[in-house]
Amino acid sequence: MIMETDTILLDVNNLRKHFLIQKGLLRKVRGSVKAVDDVTFALRKGETLALVGESGCGKTTTARLIMRAIRPTSGEVVFHLPARDVKIHELPERELRAFRKHMQLIFQDPFSSLNPRMNILETIGEPLLVNRVASGKQLEDRVCELMELVNLNSKYLRRYPHAFSGGQRQRIGIARALALNPELVVADEPVSALDVSVQAQILNLLKDLQERLDLTYLFISHDLAVVEFISTRVAVMYVGQIVELTATRGLLERPRHPYTEALLAAVPRIGGKGSRKKFYLGGEVADPANPPAGCYFHPRCRYAEEICRTQAAPLREIQPGHCVRCHLAEQLKLEGV
Repeated sequence: MIMETDTILLDVNNLRKHFLIQKGLLRKVRGSVKAVDDVTFALRKGETLALVGESGCGKTTTARLIMRAIRPTSGEVVFHLPARDVKIHELPERELRAFRKHMQLIFQDPFSSLNPRMNILETIGEPLLVNRVASGKQLEDRVCELMELVNLNSKYLRRYPHAFSGGQRQRIGIARALALNPELVVADEPVSALDVSVQAQILNLLKDLQERLDLTYLFISHDLAVVEFISTRVAVMYVGQIVELTATRGLLERPRHPYTEALLAAVPRIGGKGSRKKFYLGGEVADPANPPAGCYFHPRCRYAEEICRTQAAPLREIQPGHCVRCHLAEQLKLEGV
């Protein structure tokens, strides 16, 4: 997809991660699991791009590759700074550690992501200490500032995680992620472990922080209602591949890939005018260690034709800003919400 270069913060090109399958006493390689298989997208500065799909489709692995928590098998991850372009996939370990201040992660589980033996001053202040940004009174002042930023009272500075609720712990996690003023924040299902009412508070906080601090989010979720509320664009993943990428409103109103239509059909709906056809996907999710020939989705697709069974579909732009991995995208009339 063509985008103006000066607005792009992150470029991901043909990203792949194949985990080797080793068996036997000698650990011989018997195959590989294609966890991420040819993922390409660009992330504009100041936007929220949501990665959605079923569990196991490669969303979190894609995020881990972007953060260089794991090395990609192939492909590029390029971070555009004002002064230079940084190829994250090629950075040596020492430079990578220093560069990580530009991109931070908000974890899914606010309970296990905090060290129970560290108080809040130590937890939020750790990135500042490790990167030698602040210490002593300066560090304490910065942590108090961050706590106020996420609507936590700084008088709780020396309390431990067990004294806080789930929503408060997630606010602590967000404050820790913002400690080094990153340009990119990767949020890995940050509200899925929270009550619905608390989810709304955290989502509103994330939107407010984005406006105040000019943040860019890569937001991972399986909840389309959450995605609709927070995202600018959506990338739908299936078996390690992006099958549709477009603006959020366009995807919800007129999906162009059969898998996207199936995801939208599964969204619970209360009241509303008109009727929506109900259908269920047959079969099982394709095995990433042994994906089918042609389109990975064709064994479950009710629209599949012979070309779908024999030829892999590339991710192509069918209209400005709308990319789809489907041979029949122009022909199908799919139902949105």
